[in-house]
Amino acid sequence: MRRTAPAEFVLAHTRVRHAPFVPEVRLHLADDGPDGSIELWESTQLAVNRGEIPPPFWAFVWAGGQALARHLLDHPETVTGRRVIDVATGSGLVAIAAAQAGAAEVLAYDIDEFAAAATRLNARLNAVTVIAVAAGVQSVEVDAGDVVTVGDVFYDERIAALMVGELGRLARAGAMVLVGDPHRAYLPTERLRPVASYEVDVETDLEDAPVKPAVVAVLSG
Repeated sequence: MRRTAPAEFVLAHTRVRHAPFVPEVRLHLADDGPDGSIELWESTQLAVNRGEIPPPFWAFVWAGGQALARHLLDHPETVTGRRVIDVATGSGLVAIAAAQAGAAEVLAYDIDEFAAAATRLNARLNAVTVIAVAAGVQSVEVDAGDVVTVGDVFYDERIAALMVGELGRLARAGAMVLVGDPHRAYLPTERLRPVASYEVDVETDLEDAPVKPAVVAVLSG
């Protein structure tokens, strides 16, 4: 079986829609609802011809990422003229918002090569430049003054522990680490200084409510 190129797959299994809480950004997204997500996950497994791959988080918009993107667009001084590194970028929504807000350079990291491909396509769709890298947070290095953004990564205990350690490393290296999250189970609240809160419109039945409260906060080193 021929292995489908990630960008080809993204284009074949999504349609262009606006992010509901960040209408300034258009994205290649899957159809809304759990049936669409399950079908897409199964299609992705067939496309890469292997059974164990990350879920297609890149094909949906999530509450934490939308809150963080909204915050950057409403407060562009947070990133204007600075290098922004978006971790676990998914669709690239936050990275694109950072570029629209005037970041000097935007890098987007995700362990899923399909997410990296989706981010490149979505950046092109929004006429901004984002360098998408198929790698995890362990590969990220920062300089003092950089901004690191990350949304919706505290849903799993193991992943949350990894992220807290690595994001703390980046904060100690001089980056400002901004987290967006809808108060999921493993959010490290003791390490966070909230800067904004939002009631975020979400469009997928994968969430448990149509509107999710979400926080944007600075994570300490």
